[in-house]
Amino acid sequence: MADELTADDVMDRTAVAVLEFGRGWMLDPTTIGRSAELGLDGPFGFWVNGRAGFLGDVDADVASSAIGFMAPAMVRHHWETECGRTHADLTEEYAASAAAWGRNVLAGIPSGDLDRLTDLCDRIADAAVPSTGTLFSGWRHVDRPDDPAGRATIALNVVRELRGGAHLSAVHAVGLGPHGAIMSTDDPIRGGVAGSERFGWGEPHPEPDPAARIEAERLTSAACRPAYESLDPDERTDFVRLVTAARAAMD
Repeated sequence: MADELTADDVMDRTAVAVLEFGRGWMLDPTTIGRSAELGLDGPFGFWVNGRAGFLGDVDADVASSAIGFMAPAMVRHHWETECGRTHADLTEEYAASAAAWGRNVLAGIPSGDLDRLTDLCDRIADAAVPSTGTLFSGWRHVDRPDDPAGRATIALNVVRELRGGAHLSAVHAVGLGPHGAIMSTDDPIRGGVAGSERFGWGEPHPEPDPAARIEAERLTSAACRPAYESLDPDERTDFVRLVTAARAAMD
């Protein structure tokens, strides 16, 4: 039918919402406060060790290859910060912080809808190939809590990391690389010179190339498309509706 959503329609309508949902718990004051309690260096200490900690005791270059968009020297600083916890422990802590945030934010969404959202996220993730991204593959195996809101929050992060991993490959493919991609985005939080330096990139900053950034987004969607095509028409409609509701619950 003409009004059925395509896989590209679903990505176009949900990609930003999924990104912002993840950003919500990552930048939440409670998450940042937990980072300090764990003895990590600022919010990025938790962001680095929590997102990639499932890799275990590897060199910082390995963590940097998974994270991608932060300057390698900054990743190394945070990865090598001693806090008395293993990297794997810190991923568990990060997931717990995400779930706790989700229980509060998603409290008004019926548990049946949250279970449906988790199931659809899992359908997408299960249909994607592991090589789409290291963080994506790792977060598919992070333990989830028993409650619907906590599970849905972690499941949405898996979908977030799916697109993130595809995007990392795409920005290299178009010749931007991570630094160039940050310089070429108009996102007020993570773009331009301020965004680059926030993520540890110093001068000289590459010239912005918005056209290459648009092409990188196209390639990102192309890489993710087969996973979204695994959803049938009704599932695509439900996924858009439920992701939209989850994002709206943050406001």
